[in-house]
Amino acid sequence: MATAKIEWADMVIVSGVVVGAAAFLFRKTLFGGKGVPELTIAQRAALVQAKSQVASAPSEYNADKDFVLKMRKAGKNVVIFYGSQTGTAEDFATRLAKDIHSASVRPLVLDPELYDWQCLAALADDELAIFVLATAGEGEPTDNMEAWFNALASDRENPKDSELPEFRQPEDKPDFDDVVPLQGMSYAMFGLGNNTYEQFNHHSRVVDQRLLTLGAARIGERGEGDDDADIEEDFARWKEATLPLIRKHLGSSTPLQSGDDSTVAALPEPTWKIIEVDAKKVWTKGEFYEEDAEPVTSFDARHPYLAPVSATSELTPNADRHVLHVEVDLAGSGMRYESGDHIGVYPTNAEEEVDLLLCALGLLDKADTPIAVRATDPFAAQQSLFPVDTTTYRAAFRHYLEITAPVPRAQIKSLVVPFARSAAARSFLCPLADDKDAHAAVVTAGCLSLARLVNAVHQAEQQAGVSAEELLHLPVEAAFELCPRLQARLYSISSSGKVNPERPSITAVVLQYSAQTEGASSAKMGARRCGVATNYLLGALRYLRGDRTETLALDHQALRAGCLLSESPSLPGAADASAVDSVQDRKDHTLQSFTLQPAPGTACDHGERALALPVFIRRSQFRLPADPSTPIIMIGPGTGLAPMRGFIQERAQLAREWSSSREMGTSLLFFGARTETQDYMYREELETHFSDIQKVAPQSRIITAFSRDQSQKIY
Repeated sequence: MATAKIEWADMVIVSGVVVGAAAFLFRKTLFGGKGVPELTIAQRAALVQAKSQVASAPSEYNADKDFVLKMRKAGKNVVIFYGSQTGTAEDFATRLAKDIHSASVRPLVLDPELYDWQCLAALADDELAIFVLATAGEGEPTDNMEAWFNALASDRENPKDSELPEFRQPEDKPDFDDVVPLQGMSYAMFGLGNNTYEQFNHHSRVVDQRLLTLGAARIGERGEGDDDADIEEDFARWKEATLPLIRKHLGSSTPLQSGDDSTVAALPEPTWKIIEVDAKKVWTKGEFYEEDAEPVTSFDARHPYLAPVSATSELTPNADRHVLHVEVDLAGSGMRYESGDHIGVYPTNAEEEVDLLLCALGLLDKADTPIAVRATDPFAAQQSLFPVDTTTYRAAFRHYLEITAPVPRAQIKSLVVPFARSAAARSFLCPLADDKDAHAAVVTAGCLSLARLVNAVHQAEQQAGVSAEELLHLPVEAAFELCPRLQARLYSISSSGKVNPERPSITAVVLQYSAQTEGASSAKMGARRCGVATNYLLGALRYLRGDRTETLALDHQALRAGCLLSESPSLPGAADASAVDSVQDRKDHTLQSFTLQPAPGTACDHGERALALPVFIRRSQFRLPADPSTPIIMIGPGTGLAPMRGFIQERAQLAREWSSSREMGTSLLFFGARTETQDYMYREELETHFSDIQKVAPQSRIITAFSRDQSQKIY
C-alpha cells in the first residue's frame, strides 16, 4: 500500500509555515485567537454599534492607505476590490482584471483590508470601482472586508437604517455633498455565495444597497454567483453582460474578443515572470529559508501552528470508504477553541499529481531548480506569487498551487487556447472553451486538471499525426496563472474546547470518486478525483499506522510521451479489481503519497512516526445556548455529526457535574448514515454521553435513520 513519505530536501514550505510565511492564503481570524464570550442579543447589537461608530469615525490620513492616490500614481483608472475568505473571489478579481485590460481600461486589484474606505468619495467620474465580494458564514462579510462593511452598514440587522459614514472630502470636489457623499462614483458588483444558506449573497447585496443609497451609480446589474450550482458560469454571464458597459463608461472603443473565432488568438500578456536562480545562493543546510524571519508567537490563519498529530483512527473500518478521526496537540501554542469553531488545515498535493503536471509542462528534468516568481506589473498589489522569495518548480506545485481542480472554461479560452499551434489542439480545446455543456461533460465531469487537460490535447495531437515541434506547449507562467493558490481547508471541530482544550479533533470522510466522462477521447482521460486535504490526512494516518511505505512508481518516460497516470490495478499496492468483496480493495482504488512534515523536535525517521499539521483556529458563531436549561435539537447526518459531538461532550460533562436535583434542557440528536453496522461513528461514546445527560435531562436521546439497512434505500 502506498503511503506517506518525508523528504527534507523538498520541504520548501517548512520554513514558510514555521515562520508564518503562508501569510497570503487566508485573512486573520476575527478574534485573533481569543475566546468569544457568550453575549445576549442586546449585547451583540451594542457591540456591533460600537464597532461601527469606531469604523465610521474619521481617521487620520495615511497616504499608504489611499487607494485613489495609488491608482493615479500607477496610471490606473479601475480599482477591483475583493472580499475573499477562501481565495475564489480574489481569483475572480485577478482574472477580471486581465479580461478588461486595454489601452483605455487599466485595472488595479487591491485587498480592501489594506486601504481606507473613506477614500471612496475621491473617485472621479472617469474612474471605476469594481467589487467582487464573497459572503462568509451566515451572511457575514469576509474578514478582509470587515472594516468596510461596518462603516457602510453600521446597523447589520437593518442596513437601510445605518448611520451616514463620514467620508474624507476630496480636494478636487468642492461641491462635495455630505448627504450623498458618493455622488459621481461609479461601480460594478459581483457577489459570491451558496444558495443553501439562508443569507444568500447577503454581503454583496448589503454593500450594493448602501453604495446606491450614498449616491454611487452602479454599472449594469449586480451579479450573483452560486457555489452550489455553477459559480464559474454565473461569473462568465455577468462578465459578458458587464464588460461592454465598463468599456463604454471608460470611453473604450476596443471590441471584446469574439468567442467564435478561435483559430487565431493573441498570446496573453504574462502576469508573472520566472527567474531561475543559482542554487548556491539560496541553499543552506538542505533547506530554503527566509532571511531575517522572526519566530511567530501568535498563531492564526496568516501564521499557522505546526501542531503534532496526537491521534488518528478510522471510524468506519468496515465501510467501503474512509472516515477519519484526527487529533492535533495545541499545547504551547496559546490557541484555544470552543465547540462549534473550525480548524483550518494546510494540505500538500499528492506527489503523483505533482509529477504528472511537471511532465505535462516539460519540467520534470528541472523540477528542483530554484526559482523566484515576480509580477510583471511593477504596480501590481501582489509583487511575489509565493510566500517565500525562492522556491522550486516542484515545491510550487506541491505546496502553493491548486493543481487538481478541473480547469474553468474561461481559463481554457484565455490561457490555453492561445498556445494551441496545431489544428488538432484547437479542435479539441475550442469546444471546451466555447460550449459550457461540452466543458461540463468533458472537463468538469471528467475531473480534467491542468495536467490531464494538457495530456488530453497531446493525445489528440498524436492521433492526428502532429509533429513534436507543433505539440501544445504551455508556458509555466501560464500554468502558475491557471492554478489558483492552494487554500487551507476548514473543518468543524468535532470535540469540546471545555473537555479537550488543547486537542481539537477532525472528523472527515475521504473524498475519492471516479470521474464520469463522455466520448471515446475523454474516457481515456478520466481520472479518479481525490480530495486534496482528506487524502493528505489519510496519508498521515497510514504513515503513523505503519502501513507499507513504497510509493506509486511513475513511468516518467510514458509521462513525457503524453500519457496519463494509469488508474489500473497494475500499479504497486493498488487494489486487485477482481477482489470486489474486499472492503479494503474497494476503498483504495487510488493510493497517493505525500510529503509530510515531522513533528517539531523529532528526527525525520520512520521509526518515530511523529508528524505535524500546519493548522489554525477559525472562530464561529455556532454555539450552544448560554443557558443549559434551554432544550436543543441537533441534526448531524454523516460527518455533519462533527460539531454536534463537541456540543454533546460539553453537555455530558456539565451533566456529570450537576446534582440530580437540577434539570438540564432536553438534548435530541438526529443522526443518519447509510448502514448501522458500518457507518455509525462514535456510537459507544455517544451512548455513554447520553446516558450521563439523561440523568439530568431524562427525555434526551439519539434518533437514528439508516438509509441502506433494508433492500430499498430510504431517505
